[in-house]
Amino acid sequence: MSAEFYPMPMFVRLAVADVEASKQWFHTVLEFESVFDIPHSMAHLRGRRYQDVLIVKGEVPEQVGQGVTLSFSWKEPVDEIVPRLKAAGGKIVDGPVDRPWNARELVIEDPNGYRMSFSRQLANKEFGEVMSGVEADK
Repeated sequence: MSAEFYPMPMFVRLAVADVEASKQWFHTVLEFESVFDIPHSMAHLRGRRYQDVLIVKGEVPEQVGQGVTLSFSWKEPVDEIVPRLKAAGGKIVDGPVDRPWNARELVIEDPNGYRMSFSRQLANKEFGEVMSGVEADK
């Protein structure tokens, strides 16, 4: 992983009670790497290019991210996240499951209560092929 700095067109910022524990969870379970850290204050983490998450020490609201799911396009099989998640005592919300939109998806919850969806393309299909299969299922 390169610690390349580039303008991020979009990123998520998560308030967490314990930056170091959250950073370790992202490293262990999701294999994100650190780009820049200020110990115990903030950590800029990256999965792949443009999969940046900024975790900052702050007050975590009671209803963390209600109705919001962070979605990541994943290059490895999403099933590979499950053993690391279980070893870390994590929570699976849904999946892994094949979706009609040509994706295998896993939805999890991190220790702070944030929901994350990891999606990997099932087959190398054009958009029209995927949509014709969805229309046939109706």
